[in-house]
Amino acid sequence: MSKQKIDESKYIQQHLANERTYLAWLRTAVAIVGIGFLAVSLHFNYGPRVSEATDKIALAMMLFALIVGLFVMTVGSVSYLAKRKEINGGAFQSISTIVIVVSSAVSILILLLGIYFMTIL
Repeated sequence: MSKQKIDESKYIQQHLANERTYLAWLRTAVAIVGIGFLAVSLHFNYGPRVSEATDKIALAMMLFALIVGLFVMTVGSVSYLAKRKEINGGAFQSISTIVIVVSSAVSILILLLGIYFMTIL
């Protein structure tokens, strides 16, 4: 069986938009991980040691930020490849579940950050 070569040039704008969206997912993932590491770094290097509970919350934030960042990066990569295939096949469908799941995960991270700041004040 030979693979049929697809002419992607007729969908240039859609492919470029798909690539920009993919890069936005990657920037989001890097920012989420960065915020997690920044919060933990500030806690352990500059913040006062309030209690063991705040240490655990800070570590939970870092771990959760890392997991969410990796999840966002994976979702972005899978979404990019799926959308590329859909664009070439002429059967593009937008998916809102990914946005809802990622928004929920980021909301949990923000909630953890809020809990952390409430415990150190």
